[in-house]
Amino acid sequence: MASSEYKIPTYPVVGFLVKRGLILAGVFGALPLIAALYLVLAGWGPLVVVAGLLASVVTTGLLVSYVEVLRIIADTLMPK
Repeated sequence: MASSEYKIPTYPVVGFLVKRGLILAGVFGALPLIAALYLVLAGWGPLVVVAGLLASVVTTGLLVSYVEVLRIIADTLMPK
């Protein structure tokens, strides 16, 4: 039988991303640059670093904007 008391839903992943999202965005955003540096050390041309830097900036910007939207949603729609 169903219980008559209503349980407020919790969203642990959303809470985790709201608290630590900017750190994760920085870490994941740095990965293309790290990969590009590795490729240069493996013998690829130096333009790979420029492409890796550009990819890192774009990736970080997209992830930071995602975290900001998630924070807006969490502030306005989630119960406290």
